[in-house]
Amino acid sequence: MKDFSSKFISFKVETWLSARMNQCLGKQALQIVKSQRKKKKKHKPFFDKDVIELDERFVGVQFDNNTFDIWIRLASLGNKISINLPAKKHKHLNKYIEEGWEMKKSIRLRKFDGRFFIDLYFEKEEPSIINTGESIGCDIGYKKLIALSDGRTSEKDFTKVYKKIVKKKQGSKQFKKTLKERDNLINREINKLDLSKVKTVVVEDLKNVKHKSKFNKQFNNKLSRWSYPRVLDKLNRVCEERGIELIKVNPAYTSQTCNVCDFIHRENRHGEIFRCLKCGMTMDADLNASINILHRGVYSPPVRAVEEDNLVF
Repeated sequence: MKDFSSKFISFKVETWLSARMNQCLGKQALQIVKSQRKKKKKHKPFFDKDVIELDERFVGVQFDNNTFDIWIRLASLGNKISINLPAKKHKHLNKYIEEGWEMKKSIRLRKFDGRFFIDLYFEKEEPSIINTGESIGCDIGYKKLIALSDGRTSEKDFTKVYKKIVKKKQGSKQFKKTLKERDNLINREINKLDLSKVKTVVVEDLKNVKHKSKFNKQFNNKLSRWSYPRVLDKLNRVCEERGIELIKVNPAYTSQTCNVCDFIHRENRHGEIFRCLKCGMTMDADLNASINILHRGVYSPPVRAVEEDNLVF
């Protein structure tokens, strides 16, 4: 119909769904079309996920009613159909309630792996950026998930997690279960970080790191299960909730640079140990990298030109 300025569709579809639901779904279909038109590379819009957004006209939520913690009522579906769904609270839901988040009146109904889920939305005013405290550099690694410039590291060895994923048949139930275990471990490790005295977190901006890696096939298979984007996303959300500034910096040579004398050479690093070929400084390689990341974010020193021909990132 070539009308992309409207918020609602004007035509009707023959369906058993209510007129209200028909309008709701039409509005979401229109949003999908509009989102494609905004992209530089436009293509025909398609619906690839079983997801529906439902507002307060269709949803009612009651807490602490009878034997269940939550009752979710879906109404106005069609032919006077309504559904009452019982649910239990979990620690993530309790966290948002205890911290004063306001639950929105809309929900997301989705189907994933043959099961149905309801997502509740919470919101609160964005906190002011913290002006006092320390700045820390954060190295997100393959083996040690997090290494901070103040010496703190995550305890879990994630290489075992990636090996476990590789052994599973891709797409199988066990494969998906293992991916979920990895994601839960990531959330757990980052939630344990004490950032109460931190005002700024500096991280590397590792875009498309998997596609630029040049390793053997076996290691690339494990590296494909590395979860840098997920770690960064979780860390970003934690910082945003607490008013902590997150800075991304150029990752070039952070693992090969001596944080004391700034000498750069790929042979400075030997596995988990960093030993500077120029000044002899020795320390944990991830700690050295996190200090370089911090310096780059706080002081923004230029990346020096180096005569070595065989440098790697």
